[in-house]
Amino acid sequence: MEDKLNSKQKKQQERELLDEYHKLVTEQALDPLYQAFLDWKQATLPYYDLTERIHLFHKKNQDIYKDFEYTGRKELVLLAKLKLGRLTEEDILENKWLLEQWGYGDNN
Repeated sequence: MEDKLNSKQKKQQERELLDEYHKLVTEQALDPLYQAFLDWKQATLPYYDLTERIHLFHKKNQDIYKDFEYTGRKELVLLAKLKLGRLTEEDILENKWLLEQWGYGDNN
């Protein structure tokens, strides 16, 4: 019974981690679009450039969706931990090869 509870808690923690990571990558993609709207409103960015940036954001958002829907859960949780700075020693030891492929350790 305790294992089942721990499993539920782990899944809940993973969901929260993935939600936080999803918010991070979406906001990173939205920031340039937000700036483009401000520039357009101040008449320093032409309308056609704004619409192009909207289109580029839409494509980026589709890529984000694909990443979250089609990446294996274990890999996605690991990537979220990496990007959010929450890797544990256990994560590093168990996933050394994959983390190296993602560039982990290059700057550490």
